[in-house]
Amino acid sequence: MASDCTPLRIAAAVAALNCAAGAGARADEARTVDEVAAELANPLAPVTTLAGNVRAEMGNGPEDDTNYQLRLQPSFFRPYAENSALLVRTILPLRSTHWPVSASGLGDISIIPYYVPDITSTTFVGYGGALILPSATEDELGSGKWAAGPAVIVAKTGKPITWGGLVQHVWSFAGDADRADVSVTTLQPFLTYLLPHGWAANLTSESTYNWNADSGDAWTVPLTVGASRVVQFGAEFVNLGLAYVRYLEGPEGTTESELRLSATYVWR
Repeated sequence: MASDCTPLRIAAAVAALNCAAGAGARADEARTVDEVAAELANPLAPVTTLAGNVRAEMGNGPEDDTNYQLRLQPSFFRPYAENSALLVRTILPLRSTHWPVSASGLGDISIIPYYVPDITSTTFVGYGGALILPSATEDELGSGKWAAGPAVIVAKTGKPITWGGLVQHVWSFAGDADRADVSVTTLQPFLTYLLPHGWAANLTSESTYNWNADSGDAWTVPLTVGASRVVQFGAEFVNLGLAYVRYLEGPEGTTESELRLSATYVWR
């Protein structure tokens, strides 16, 4: 059953803010593909981007069905006094699943704002939170719950290595009373190795722990290995990426592996 349009209005307002911020965040100075790749390696970098991520989730169910997902991920940053900034990331997932049920449509939208006290340091710290909107157009594509909680990112930048991690937890606080409550912790360490000519190799794991699941089904642990390259079109930059994901642990029926293709347009 589809949710009401309130979450979609919130997401539309955030998207409009992203576009307005991006238009004002363009820099006049010339940059190289290596400089842009270094910025994109840092999840708290002062850049505004629009990313698209296509995921083929393979090995689902007894017949090894493949589910598909398109994630649209606009993000923007706005500088403030004393080298501080606000960074807002948004995830809009469009899904098409064949297992465990056949369903297609919009999933739950995530909005994650961070306050970054110092964007001039080589160690970035972002303090914020996550808000999950029950925007799914089908019950099978979302939780049916409003959820929110704290989030922290730390990133240590350098050449050739940038590394760090994210910790986040969300609890449900409203929504469909007939649906299960949400209490999920996310742990995401990451490492990016910068290479010449805009290339980068990366390693990450967006692991989650579901506090409401049985002990044997609580952890979902994917290992992601990828490569990307920043390409330049005139004065514009686009980062193209390919990644392979292997699930090391997860509840029964968890996707076995994923193939991800991404493209990120860089405003600033």
